[in-house]
Amino acid sequence: MNLSLDHPTLALDAGQVVTLDDAAGSRISARLGSVWVTFEGSLKDVIVGPGESLIVVQDGRTVVQALQPAFVTIQ
Repeated sequence: MNLSLDHPTLALDAGQVVTLDDAAGSRISARLGSVWVTFEGSLKDVIVGPGESLIVVQDGRTVVQALQPAFVTIQ
């Protein structure tokens, strides 16, 4: 069986990390909770709160860490 999800939603516990490689153009949306997002080679980190989203603008490694229990969608 093949499972295909167009817009996967991840349930993250506080402190849990998801790493994305070469994800330029992807949208990271916090459905519930807040996440901290940092980008390889960038000095700018972003906090994404409930109902907010951001688009990854560069390839390289993107790290998403839940600041509290969170549901995150990556498109």
